[in-house]
Order: sequence, then structure tokens, then C-alpha cells
Amino acid sequence: MRSRSTCRAASPALGDNEAVSGAEFSLTAASIAGAVAFAREAGTGQLAMVQGDQVVVDEVYEDEAVDVYAVQKGLVSVLFAIAAHRGLLRLDDPVSHHLGPGWTHLPPQAELRLTIRTVLNMTTGMDDELRPSGEVGVTWRYDNVTYNYLKTALEVATGLSLAEVSDAWLFGPLGMGSTRWVERSVLRPDGQAITALESTAVDLARFGSMVLQGGGDVAPRPYVASLGRPGSLENPAWGLCWWSNEAAHHRLPRRESELQDGPVVPGAPADTITARGAAENRLFVVPSLDLVVARTVKPVSGERPEPFDRPFWTLLNHR
Repeated sequence: MRSRSTCRAASPALGDNEAVSGAEFSLTAASIAGAVAFAREAGTGQLAMVQGDQVVVDEVYEDEAVDVYAVQKGLVSVLFAIAAHRGLLRLDDPVSHHLGPGWTHLPPQAELRLTIRTVLNMTTGMDDELRPSGEVGVTWRYDNVTYNYLKTALEVATGLSLAEVSDAWLFGPLGMGSTRWVERSVLRPDGQAITALESTAVDLARFGSMVLQGGGDVAPRPYVASLGRPGSLENPAWGLCWWSNEAAHHRLPRRESELQDGPVVPGAPADTITARGAAENRLFVVPSLDLVVARTVKPVSGERPEPFDRPFWTLLNHR
């Protein structure tokens, strides 16, 4: 492990459901070592931490790229921003402008209100069979099925496959040479395979560093600055496929009816935004610390992953 010491003032003890400001966060060589030791024992496949232009941690316990699950949403969101910046689509286009009318079971007028931005904000008003379930643009539900149709809309708008547009706009420019799209066995209602993103912690950290830098020469700055801003009143912690740690309450996938108090990642700085995947795959971007943390998980079939976020950030904030 390579590390550097960053000395900050220690902060007072936090409650169980609080975020911390960047000024209060104490990131040191000792706290980094403690967090890395925990990550190693918690089933981590790879862990990368970058602060500024310095690689602080590059730990590899599993060599291969793995399915990072919903972390992919953070990347797809940025692909749409680039497509809009290039004039190939508008984020407020109805999805039916690209997929054709009648691709859902919504009434025609409701389907026209289902825009690209609406899907990115997960206020689709549909169930997994694309039938009405709530109000389009209002009801927040973690709608993974509809999200996967967005990939087809992107291909139609750009004239490129998902792999081609990702390689050209993100993977190539950022040096993400180990990242690729693969088909899952799960199908959408139209019979098309849902795609998984396989990646490594180092590749995800490269993408996260671009986000931390405001998009650099890769993505439009205004859009990148808006990642994680509230996309709905029902779940202010979600916006454009990123989780924000600034919201006072949030809703979680498959538990949408429960309003959870506090930030999504207790103990992490309030300005943290996160692309979160199943099995505790993670990409954290923390502007106040000039820090990116990427974590992949060893694929272990049938075992429930250990909780990662709270203990990791508690250890990382040395007291």
C-alpha cells in the first residue's frame, strides 16, 4: 500500500446518523491503514483511493474485473450528458422519441412525460412490467428495468453500440482498459438481455477522478456539478443516478415505502456523492477532501456481504 499522511483537526463524536463536514474530517496515514485493514477482511476484491493527483491506496486481492452492479448507473448518466452536449439528444426528450411510442403500458400522455431525465431520477411511475404504478415525474421507485431501456435509447441516438460509445467517450479517454459491458442472463420485458458492467477499482477511480475534477475534458461541467442534486421530493438523496450525502432523509431500493432518517452514508462527509452497487460495490467522490474511493467486492455466491460503508468511513475518519 502506498499512503501519505494528511493531518487535520480531530472532530467530535458523531451520532449514529450524521454526516461530517470536510473540515472536521481527520484523514491520516493511521486512519487510512485502519480502513484498509477493515476492507481487506470485509471481502473487498480491490480498493483504490486517490487524493488530488496522488494514488493513496491501490490494494488488489482479486485480480479480475467484476460486475459492479448499479455503480454502472453513475457512468451511464454521464454518457447521456455527453450525448446531450454533442447535440445527439436532449435530457428532456421523451424516451419514446428514441424507442418509439407504445414501448410502455402507460397511457400515451403519461408516456410522453417519461423523459430521459425522469428515468435517471427514477420517478418513472411504473412497475417492472412497465405498467402504471404511481405518478410519472413524482413517485420515486428504484426502477432498474426502465433504466436498462435507456441504454437502447442511447444507442439509437448515437448510432453506436453501448460498448462503442462507452469506449469512445469514457473508457478510452480515461484509460479504463479493464472495464467492459457483458450480457446478464436477466431479460427485459421485451426479451433483450440486461447488461452488466465489469470493472476494477482503479478504473472506477479514474472515472471518479474525472467527476471530482468537474468533468475535465471528458464531460460537461454543469451536468457533472449537478450529480446527486435532488431529483425528486420523495427521495432528495438521489439525482441523476447518484446518491447524495447531504439529504436529511432518503429512501432505499426495494424499501421505497420507508423514509430513512439521516444521510445515505453516515460518517462520510456531507458533500460525498456515491455510485452504489449491490454487494457493497462502491464509488465515492468527496470534493471537500479532494478524494475518490473505489471498492469492488470478491464474488462470493450465496453469501450476504458484510456492511461496508459505515465502518469504513468511521475508521477513515481518525479521531
